[in-house]
Amino acid sequence: MQTTANRNATSLTPAAAVLEPLRFGEYLRERNLITDEQLIAALASHWSDRRFSIGRTLVEQGILPLDLVEAEARAYHHELDVVEIEPSLS
Repeated sequence: MQTTANRNATSLTPAAAVLEPLRFGEYLRERNLITDEQLIAALASHWSDRRFSIGRTLVEQGILPLDLVEAEARAYHHELDVVEIEPSLS
């Protein structure tokens, strides 16, 4: 059984940082190539029928042209940054 002192000592130890990848759809939204609404609609279609990637889904829905998605995918994979997210101390 853990005592109150042990629990308090454990809670004061900072949690390890977590790496969270930026997904391709979010990348396109951050670059202002699609809106939040377009991303949500494409994700809904993507999740219900996983035949295509999110990029292909955006093309199939007529939201973005294929050449733009391909160019952005190349940039996304070459410019991928690792972002370290610090946990909140609350």
